[in-house]
Amino acid sequence: MFFSFRSWSLWRVVGPLVAIVLLQASVTAGSLQVMSAVRAYVAGESMWSKGQKDAVYYLQSYVSTGTPDYLKKFDAAIAVPLADRTARLALEAPSNHDAVARAGFAKAGNHDDDIGGLIWLFKYFRGMHHVAAAVKAWRESDALLDQLIAIRNEAADDVALHDPSAATIRHWAERIGTVDAALGVLAIGFSDHLGHASRQVSTLLLLVNALIGTCLAGIVLFHTRRMLLRRWLAETALAVEKERAQLTLASIGDAVIVTTPEDRVGYMNPAAERMIAAGQDVTDRLLSSLFSITEQPVQGSFRTAEAEGEEWLQQRLLVRPDQSSVPVSVVETPIVHDGHWAGRVMIIHDMTAERRLVEELAWAASHDALTGLANRRQFEFELHALMSGPGAARADLMLIDLDQFKIVNDTCGHMAGDRLLKHVARLLAAEVGGSGLVARLGGDEFGILLRADGTAAYDVASDVAERIRAVVEQSSFVHDGSSFRISASIGLVRLGDCAGVQDALQLADVACFLAKDKGRNRVQQHFPADTDLTVRVAEMSWVNRIRKGLDEGRFCLYEQEIRPIAAALKGQERRELLLRLRDESGGLVPPGSFLPAAERYGLMPLIDRWVVRHAFELIAERRRGSRKVVGYAINLSGATIGDGDFVDFVAELFAQHDVPPKQVCFEITETSAISNLDEAQKFIARLREIGCSFSLDDFGTGMSSIAYLKHLPVDVIKIDGSFVREILNSKVDRAMVEMITKTAKIMQKQVVAEFVESAAILEELRQIGVDYAQGYAIGKPVPVFTLREEKIA
Repeated sequence: MFFSFRSWSLWRVVGPLVAIVLLQASVTAGSLQVMSAVRAYVAGESMWSKGQKDAVYYLQSYVSTGTPDYLKKFDAAIAVPLADRTARLALEAPSNHDAVARAGFAKAGNHDDDIGGLIWLFKYFRGMHHVAAAVKAWRESDALLDQLIAIRNEAADDVALHDPSAATIRHWAERIGTVDAALGVLAIGFSDHLGHASRQVSTLLLLVNALIGTCLAGIVLFHTRRMLLRRWLAETALAVEKERAQLTLASIGDAVIVTTPEDRVGYMNPAAERMIAAGQDVTDRLLSSLFSITEQPVQGSFRTAEAEGEEWLQQRLLVRPDQSSVPVSVVETPIVHDGHWAGRVMIIHDMTAERRLVEELAWAASHDALTGLANRRQFEFELHALMSGPGAARADLMLIDLDQFKIVNDTCGHMAGDRLLKHVARLLAAEVGGSGLVARLGGDEFGILLRADGTAAYDVASDVAERIRAVVEQSSFVHDGSSFRISASIGLVRLGDCAGVQDALQLADVACFLAKDKGRNRVQQHFPADTDLTVRVAEMSWVNRIRKGLDEGRFCLYEQEIRPIAAALKGQERRELLLRLRDESGGLVPPGSFLPAAERYGLMPLIDRWVVRHAFELIAERRRGSRKVVGYAINLSGATIGDGDFVDFVAELFAQHDVPPKQVCFEITETSAISNLDEAQKFIARLREIGCSFSLDDFGTGMSSIAYLKHLPVDVIKIDGSFVREILNSKVDRAMVEMITKTAKIMQKQVVAEFVESAAILEELRQIGVDYAQGYAIGKPVPVFTLREEKIA
């Protein structure tokens, strides 16, 4: 069932019709009741008139013959109009006497089914004109009936009527005739008025029924028209929506298929017809006869090592009867009516473009866009796969770094640099061929993975590396008429000697670095017993330890006293802040263990900034205490001299902390200053503008120290400890110290002697005229304490 009897939608449609039918039925029933009552009055009037006529007849018969039986018949006949009068009088009484009226009408001979109608009509219609006139005639007959009864009673007592004479008969006949005539007039009037009333009621009922019928017909017509209009609007809207849906489905690029309960094609949009039916009409054909859906794994260009062991992703294929296939995605929705399967809707998206894009992205993810070689990710994946297999012991890894790439890139621009990279990539790919994998790892760094083929040995790999080096060296690169000679430094590692992927890459990187360090354009092979490689690997291990130390806050500051030994500088005590590192167990690591690695791998700017930041915090805190130190020496590396942002960093620290610039003296080594003389001059000048002073450390070790001194605006010269340590035993060393001191005095610079390890050396330095001394004879380096830590100590 589409609708329940409790459905509002159902009653909204059929309710007005039901109401119309019920109203019409009610009006009809009412009309029938009125007409039935009118008919009952007509029948009652007939019996009322007949009773009067019969009574007159029987009374006249009695006076004519004197037979007593006629009196009895008179009494029976006159009882009918008298009973009607009793009923009328009961209905006219102010109180309810319906039972008396009902008994009267029954006694008058009216049928029981008509009595109710007689009572109802008299009560509710006696006000009508003709009904009222009929009732009036009925009421006026009461006196005549009484006269007729009186005549009867007199006739019954008249003895003369036992044998009446003609004169007696004439006398009584005249009296009876007079009453009869009057009753006849009233009966005729009663009958006429009753007929008029009947016709009036019939006409009124006809008009009422006609009016109600007209209204009902109008209502039915209106309701029917509204229903038809709604149906037309619904059908129009449905047609519009159907057309819109068809246009929408036709414009959708995906294939849309609607099936019947038997899984036959009920509808296909144009995209589905093109994909599946080649534009043909396949309506009502079984769907399984047109195509099938299968699955197969999606395989990209490579998978990362983390993905090993995972299941391949699956892709769905639409296979046509001619075995051609299309990668698709399918969305299927069942159609259910009243809980029963009524078909399904399938939306099939052609994944060809997406699959092509995925393949392109997979290629881009595994290859270098510039050279077309494998990229680092693909290279590391292949390396991991190779080392996980049985052939790792006979496979080799090469890392290649171009020696002159930066010259070409800086001189001719990035486009020329890209052309050079492509040129080298072609050379490497041609030389390696199918025996290995060539990849660009980044910048001007290439990697080659030589796979074992059952005959290759380590010397074969070294021969390949040497051929590659020679091919690169013999090739020339020409750009805009300029020819460049290029070369390559190559690090070679046997995978069987490596503990893992990262170890292999690290060893090959160190070997390549050593090849550059030994003069470039060479092949450096890794051997387990190679001490140079061992040292470099150890240095590389410090990189992570240094970074971890910075992150975990395990760096700390020590300080060593720089004491004035000249009488004029008494009370001008200074301190040099020194860097230490605590290892994972809390032990101290001397700077000579980790600073070379930090310098080699570019970590000194980070360390210098850490030292300077914590030094400023220390100086600012100590200014609030009782200890007074004239100045603090802070060491800077050569890498920081070339850091253009370092001066701004120092300026920000001065703004954050209450530190007078005159208390800060930055120390740079003579070697780093001379190797970057122009940058050192600008660097020193900018910090001196802020108010800081500078000290030139390890002075005297350079070949032209005195010549460069006049170009460096430093305030303090710190004589290298190698001269100070042997000053008592070597005249040359003493002469060097004395010469440096006199030269500094002439240039108005202060002199500090380091490595002062005895009182005798201290006295000798005082005789020479050195201003400050630093060393174990003055004081050993001690941990830096904050004010709170000093109070606790």
